[in-house]
Amino acid sequence: MALTKITSGVISQEFQAGQTLTASGTIDIDWNSAQVFNLTPNQNTTFTFSDYKIGMVKIIVIIGTGGSKTLNFPTTADILGGEYDDATGVKNFVQIVCTDDSSTPQFFYTISQPS
Repeated sequence: MALTKITSGVISQEFQAGQTLTASGTIDIDWNSAQVFNLTPNQNTTFTFSDYKIGMVKIIVIIGTGGSKTLNFPTTADILGGEYDDATGVKNFVQIVCTDDSSTPQFFYTISQPS
């Protein structure tokens, strides 16, 4: 019998998982490990990406802690809009899509906050 419905039982584990990232100066986002990542940074943070495939979309929820910390994404990632707000308690929603997984990958991302 053919599958006619997609249920959570047939969806890859990565799409059913969230991961809390450990604050660090450099953080690797393993695209196969989770769908949603959470971070409360304690310093300026540079992201690197691994295990990505074209069409994958990931979300990072970053809670501001004050002190004007910055986020740096790979040079192959282009921002489409928004800015990181590091004010204490502000929730930043970062959505990233991989549009090319070749030797010169391409990503696009947006950053927004609840109104």
